[in-house]
Amino acid sequence: MPKAFHMTWIPAGRRWRKHHKGRSYTVSCKQLGVPETKEASWRAANEWWERQLASPEAPSPDDRVDRAATLARLVRDFSSLDDDARREAVETLLGQGAYDDLKARADSMLAGMDAPAPGRAVAAQVEAWKGLLRSACRSGQISEGRFDAYCRKIRPFAAWIGPGSSIDVIDEARLEAYYNHLSEKVGSGVYSPSTAHELLMTAKQFISRLAELRLIPLPGNIRSRRFRFNHSVAAKIETFTVGEVRDILTACDGFSERTRLYILLMLNCGMYQNDIAELRADEVDWSAGTLTRARSKTRERGGPVVTYRLWPETFALLRQHRSPGDLALTTDEGNPLVKYWIEGESMRRYDAIQSAWSRLATKMGRKIRLGMKHLRKTSATILGQHAHYKFYGNHFLADSPSGMAAKHYMVPSDEEFFEALGWLRGKILGSE
Repeated sequence: MPKAFHMTWIPAGRRWRKHHKGRSYTVSCKQLGVPETKEASWRAANEWWERQLASPEAPSPDDRVDRAATLARLVRDFSSLDDDARREAVETLLGQGAYDDLKARADSMLAGMDAPAPGRAVAAQVEAWKGLLRSACRSGQISEGRFDAYCRKIRPFAAWIGPGSSIDVIDEARLEAYYNHLSEKVGSGVYSPSTAHELLMTAKQFISRLAELRLIPLPGNIRSRRFRFNHSVAAKIETFTVGEVRDILTACDGFSERTRLYILLMLNCGMYQNDIAELRADEVDWSAGTLTRARSKTRERGGPVVTYRLWPETFALLRQHRSPGDLALTTDEGNPLVKYWIEGESMRRYDAIQSAWSRLATKMGRKIRLGMKHLRKTSATILGQHAHYKFYGNHFLADSPSGMAAKHYMVPSDEEFFEALGWLRGKILGSE
């Protein structure tokens, strides 16, 4: 006897679907309580569909407007009604016995969500995703910082949808609801637009991985342009005043030559802590007093290689504190100045340069207004004030050029750049 399928089998989600009179009906094998194959579930799906057809019909056109208004009012007040009032409301709309039938179905579905099959819980799949990211981190495909960021930014989504819930609850409606949840957080000031954007993008990456493994269907709205936050609005760049920089350098006198060296490298060469910690001895020309390297952040993706002429003060201290190994600078014990590593699912780190900055602030008896990273921005901003040298701002920052002209035709001149660095030294240190 030939098989008669009343519904359409969806292999990716191991579920059945039917479009009928403008509505879409879907039921999973889990809800049917049968093995997750087409052969083992089609009879149960047929029976389920026949039960749907036997349900009360939609209201007639004559009373549809009034019934819709009543339904809207009931939906609005439903959460505040007691059980008896809810039963009366549902049965007024759908007929005698409808409340018990709907409640039984809801309880059955919730039971399936509360006790998902092993490996299909949200928490289990989050851990599996972290395992993939950890492997990428160990192979050098992503940094420890990026791994840590993913781990932190998936937690709000897992907590919101429920760690113990089944991944089967993740669909278009849930994704839209999460966007609405984040939007409310932005509106109330809990999250910035940038944070909300990062949380949403992390959730989308997690969901996309589930779909790639064919664990769930990919939500049709995952690339919707409606799900966006105005996170790219340029923030005002904060910088130190020249007076503040000079006060900081003066505070280093008689306190720590190493701290003074770190500050000068940031001002002279646009460095961050990682750049200083990863500076190799062979990147310094110890005779000419120049430093040639790409930024640590952009090196792996082919960032520009820039040659800096070291100021006399910077070069003298760098030679004085040079380490004997491959790294130009290390701790007294020969360890890297900055180090990141993974323990379990957490990133661990120490930063001897940041610690030196904190000790300097203690010595000055007050909190320094801005962080160390603003030293690099301060130098770039001062360069931007010069009528000609402002064109070397991006070159100083070692940022990748944008646009065809900048990439292929506007080649910076080392000689002019060295002149710009000399002018910058005079503006900051007050000496020509």
